[in-house]
Amino acid sequence: MNNTLSDTLASLSNDFQGTENVEGQLSDQQKVKFVNLGMMTPMSNTLTYDFEQITLDTSPKESIVNLINYENIDTIYEQEENKCKLQVDLFIYIQKKYQSFKLSQDQIRKSSKHNTYQPQQTMSQLNIGEQNLDTHINQQSPETSPMNAQTLKFIKELWNSEKNETEYFKDIIDDQKIPIIEYKLPSLNIYSPLMDFNSPIYKHDIEMDLYITSLVDSLWGNQIISRKLQKMLETGSNEQKELIVQKLERVSPEIEKDIFGNYVIQKIFECTNNNLQYRIFIKLKPHFYDLSKNTFGCRVMQKLIEYTYNRNDLQLLVLQQLQSNMRSLIYDLNGNYVIFKMLETFDKQKMKFMIPLIEESFNYMGQQIYGCKIIHKIIQQYSQQQITKIIRSSVQNYNILSQTEYGNYVLQHILQYWITSQEKILLVQLVLQQFFQLSINKYASNTVERALEAINKQDLISIMKWLLCRSPNQYTSNFVVLANHQYANYVIKKFLILSDHNVLKYISDHLNQNQSEQIAIKSTVHGQRINSFLDKQIQN
Repeated sequence: MNNTLSDTLASLSNDFQGTENVEGQLSDQQKVKFVNLGMMTPMSNTLTYDFEQITLDTSPKESIVNLINYENIDTIYEQEENKCKLQVDLFIYIQKKYQSFKLSQDQIRKSSKHNTYQPQQTMSQLNIGEQNLDTHINQQSPETSPMNAQTLKFIKELWNSEKNETEYFKDIIDDQKIPIIEYKLPSLNIYSPLMDFNSPIYKHDIEMDLYITSLVDSLWGNQIISRKLQKMLETGSNEQKELIVQKLERVSPEIEKDIFGNYVIQKIFECTNNNLQYRIFIKLKPHFYDLSKNTFGCRVMQKLIEYTYNRNDLQLLVLQQLQSNMRSLIYDLNGNYVIFKMLETFDKQKMKFMIPLIEESFNYMGQQIYGCKIIHKIIQQYSQQQITKIIRSSVQNYNILSQTEYGNYVLQHILQYWITSQEKILLVQLVLQQFFQLSINKYASNTVERALEAINKQDLISIMKWLLCRSPNQYTSNFVVLANHQYANYVIKKFLILSDHNVLKYISDHLNQNQSEQIAIKSTVHGQRINSFLDKQIQN
């Protein structure tokens, strides 16, 4: 023990040669140097003085060095070791503290509900007093020693500096010659250089991964998080998009059925690259039928079908999964949307198998909102020979279809867009035969308007003669009765638009010659509008 102590004292004595003055104390120049390095504390000052008194006395007094001297020397080693540890903790703390405040403008604002993320703060919030800063640091790092004035100076200079933290700390090393040492960080259990600024602990990647993972895990039924992820898919980096897709793959296909999660999946097919879109496509492939029958999943299916546009291989994969269940989808409220999107997107030859299914389901589809749209699409895309049965079914059921909310659109579509054929002529005749009954019906009146557009001038004159006649048990003509009706007045207006000047003049003279007709047509708001419109048409 004595030999070790004497060796240690001898080596330390050599280190301090030329540093003492006549009184056996550190020179003023050496004290200034130690103070600038932050290594001159009241404790170390006292210990240094005692240490100097021991080393300056060259007489052999080893027997006088007792247990107190050993404790003092051990305290010096412990003090220097604590300083080294404090420096490491200080630099790590400043790094983390500076990163939490010095965020880039394009970085996503972090939610305050997650403790691992701090909200973005302005520089004005960072200009706090020395006392508040000291209190804040002690609260954030209760295990670290209280920071002295030099530490506070470093932190303030770093916050107010235009340089990044790497440049700032390198300048400190150059100015004060702080050595690069190897130190074991207990919290990370790794050996890392004290000033290794390329270490992963200084990067944002891990925090962003945790942030995105937290968003995906909290996405279920959350509209705000859904919008955050959609915004990230629109403006985020490729790495962020990749991570979002990777996390969503774990929760597919359930997330596609979520009220807000389905919008995030749709955004993937709009804003990401083909590789990520294909990954989601393959992930959902076994679940196409299940998603097609779901209220929110069918929206994802429609976006997915749009993604397959002009891609024959992907369209065949969709048909492979859905073709055997197409009859079930026809009768499903959500499945109808998927079928219609397929008719819009796929080549018509691939969808030709749908014609027999529609023929057998015509009565149901004709009275259903998306069913009637599917019939419209079939009529537009396929030839007369291919859909003859569908047209005939429409004519045979015209009386029912014309008076239903959606069925009347099927008849309107045939009358407006279908080529002239025997079936179309027959439909026009059937509608005109029940002109009065259909005109006063809320939905059938639309069918009558389309039938008027499909007839020639001679037929319009025949209708005019019928309108100016009085039906049994009526005090006014059919024209006045229909003009005063809340639905039939639209049919009369359409008739006046299609008629030429001679027909309009004849109707106007008839009303002027019959005072009762003139009074009756002005007795309602609808009739007054028709009478004014008639006068304008004649003037024009």
